[in-house]
Amino acid sequence: MKEEEASESQLEITREQVAKALEEIIFGYKQSHRNMEIAVFKQEFELRTHQVHFFLHGELQQDIFEKCKPEINRLLKQKLKHPEVEASCEILEEKNTGKNLYTSTDKLNFLLEKSPALKELQKRFGLETDF
Repeated sequence: MKEEEASESQLEITREQVAKALEEIIFGYKQSHRNMEIAVFKQEFELRTHQVHFFLHGELQQDIFEKCKPEINRLLKQKLKHPEVEASCEILEEKNTGKNLYTSTDKLNFLLEKSPALKELQKRFGLETDF
């Protein structure tokens, strides 16, 4: 029974191990100029038992993920030395502010909220939104 517990503890994977394995995989993709895959595997992930679960930002990333899923599963199993590890994904829902920006003033005010440095640029260059 102790042998089973010891073998299970050796098969446990940590977030750090997965992050290191993903860095190595991404490095390999950089060498092959596979930028779309790099973008997908740089997304946030969490560990769920023996799953590396990625949080993606749209259907395009999900399509890319699904196309290279067999390859990423093989690479993760190889790098983590774990026969049961598997990659999965889900698409994060986009947060809608609920506010539509119609006029130039609305757009500028929205951008000023997101980036206060824009206010300094507006003053420096004397930019106006209304003509």
